[in-house]
Amino acid sequence: MKYFFKTRLGNTRFQLGDGSILFKDVPIGRIGEQTYGAEELPEIESDSQGVIVVRRTPEEVFSERTMASFEAMAVTIGHPKDFNGNIIFVTPQNWRQLANGHIQNVRRGEGDKSDLLVADVIAKTPEAVEAVENGDDEVSCGYDADYRQLSPGVAEQYAITGNHLALVPNGRAGSRCALGDSMPNKAKNWWERLVRARKTNDAAEMANLIDNPPDNMTGDDDVSSTVTPGGVVINLSPQSPMPAPTLPGTGDAEEDIPAWGKALIEAVAKLTPAAPATGDDDEEEKKEEEGGVTGDAAYRADLIQPGIQLPTKAKPTAFKRQVLVSADQSLVRSIVGDADITKLKKTTVDMAFTAVSELAKNRNTAAKTTDGFRSMNTNTTKTIAEINAAAKEIWAKR
Repeated sequence: MKYFFKTRLGNTRFQLGDGSILFKDVPIGRIGEQTYGAEELPEIESDSQGVIVVRRTPEEVFSERTMASFEAMAVTIGHPKDFNGNIIFVTPQNWRQLANGHIQNVRRGEGDKSDLLVADVIAKTPEAVEAVENGDDEVSCGYDADYRQLSPGVAEQYAITGNHLALVPNGRAGSRCALGDSMPNKAKNWWERLVRARKTNDAAEMANLIDNPPDNMTGDDDVSSTVTPGGVVINLSPQSPMPAPTLPGTGDAEEDIPAWGKALIEAVAKLTPAAPATGDDDEEEKKEEEGGVTGDAAYRADLIQPGIQLPTKAKPTAFKRQVLVSADQSLVRSIVGDADITKLKKTTVDMAFTAVSELAKNRNTAAKTTDGFRSMNTNTTKTIAEINAAAKEIWAKR
């Protein structure tokens, strides 16, 4: 499909004639398995840990019906929600308030993207462009679908009907489903996520990022800049080749290392995988005994899901996994990325449970402050007639 554009902003980003921003060839969905909490699919029986694995087959995702249903659907900033926090659909009645663009040219990807559903995304409002620049550069489809149970904790998705495409910081489909951009921003985002995964020992996220790096990590093909992640700029030419690497045992190690070399060595050292786990975590989790959930675990669970019904008997780590799976996934993914909660080690689950509870605590505090401010204004604001009456009373007493 051909487009007329005024300015090329990146490798797959263009400014159209009316000022809109076009993101070409955006993966918006994928086939394979995705993990859901039991509360998200109440009609499906979950496994013993409250988790449901949903399979999306090529026959369903790439069917003419599914692809046609996404054609021309609205682009939203985050998934639209009602006052209770439930995701809602875009309709003719709320389109003006929710839509910030649309998608078109929905199709199956080719080559190494043949497992992806691809579309061209057009952002029509300054708010949408700003959201992308602020980090909402991954996408998440809003759709309706039917599910058939295959076994406890396993289901198949079919009859998919698209409704909208949300701009989000971390989508359920993973980092492959993201807006195309010029190399520096995309590489920087990839680099930052890899560092975060290393710090949290998130093996699943590290494997995902390593398998799906940006198209070009050097910036040579970028149309706007050649800045590499971390601020290290290396410009090479045939006349000035890169110095030969230091080889152990040759005497070269005694020579001075240039500043750019030290910067690269330090960056690589930070990303060196940690030593493999010894399995002590698994043994410790297996030895846990079932009991009532009390103390710090109960306190933090209530922060994550206010009013949660605590089980009378549960293993501590299994309980924490269940809470994380059914919690607000925007909070959970900000800590563990796209990792499978059910496969994380005990120490990682403990860390994630504590971190997510702190994020939830801060969010809940902010919400209460906002609600209190609104309540105060509601109780103290007077009408013009009341103000005039009060003024007359004051002047009458003078």
